[in-house]
Order: sequence, then C-alpha cells, then structure tokens
Amino acid sequence: MQVHRQNLYACPVPKLVDHDVRRREIAQAVWAVIAERGIEGVTLRSVAAEAGVSVGRIQHYYASREELVRDSCRELLKAATQRFEAVDDTTPVEKLRRLVLGRIPATPEFAIGTSIWLAYEAKSVDDPVIAELVQRGHAGGVQEAAALLSECGVADASAVALRLMATAEGLAIRVLVGGLEPRGATELLENLIAEVLPG
Repeated sequence: MQVHRQNLYACPVPKLVDHDVRRREIAQAVWAVIAERGIEGVTLRSVAAEAGVSVGRIQHYYASREELVRDSCRELLKAATQRFEAVDDTTPVEKLRRLVLGRIPATPEFAIGTSIWLAYEAKSVDDPVIAELVQRGHAGGVQEAAALLSECGVADASAVALRLMATAEGLAIRVLVGGLEPRGATELLENLIAEVLPG
C-alpha cells in the first residue's frame, strides 16, 4: 500500500516540554504576583492569570498553593546561584566584592527582587520548609564569602564572612525602605571589605 509522504507529516507529533523551564516560568509568575500583591496574593488562580495559562496547567505541576510558594522560593535561590556563578571573576577579591556588594538593591529591578526575597524571609516564620530554604540561602552566602576570604589570607574567615554578609543584608533593607541610598550602602561595604582584607 502506498503511503503519501504528506500524510506522514500530518500525523500529530508529541510536543516536547522542558519541565524545568515550565517550572521556572511559573516561578517567575509567582514572583510577579508577590512583587505586586505580597505573598498573601499568591493563589493558583492569580499565578495562572499572571503566567497566561489555565489553572489546570498550574495544578499539573503543583497540587497546592503551599507547594507552589515553596518551589518558587527554591527557584529564586537557584536563579541567584546561577547568576552569580555565570560571571568569571579574575581574583578572589573581585568575586568577594561582587558577592557582598551584590546584596545592595542598586536598581529598581534589583529592589523588586530584594522585596520578593524579604517576602520569603517573612513567610519563613510560619513555614518550616521555607525557613530551611532561607537558612540555606544565608548559609550558602556566608560559606562562599568565607572561602573567598580564606583565599585572600583572612584569619577567622567564617566570622568575618558572617559579619560582611549580615551587614550587607541589613544595609539592603535600609536601602529598600528608603533610609539609605544605594551609593551610601556600597561605600560602607567597600570600606568594610578594605578593613577586613590583609594589606
């Protein structure tokens, strides 16, 4: 029996879906909702509307609002790590400066990102899973800073790293609420970095 080639091409072909990409897209919709309405505004319906998909599509990946919020927090941490690691610094000092100074929301877009992270921090008070994720995020930053400080020859690198990162995070909040300009916060951190580095 002769089979027409055009009929072969007309056969439906399953569409390949990258589930990691889809989850990241959904997470981005969650972040947009948080930025506009706070974490209390996150629902399956509000996220679906933001993402331009059906509620059923969201439910295909997430059975509950709680699961959706938690996974969006994981995605935020993953995105931050990937963004940091994507830059190839030439020296440990440059990488340390980028890590510490990068906590300051110096642009409107970065300010939105910081406010979203702070929403997760607030949620961590009553959500043990998000609390663990937030703690992991803080610990990861301190560990990275400690490793870089050790490369720079700083004694007691862990304690110094905690001091640097805690100061940066506190200043970030001050900048976000309007009590300090990004330039002022950056100068304070630059001085602190110069103070703790040898030589």
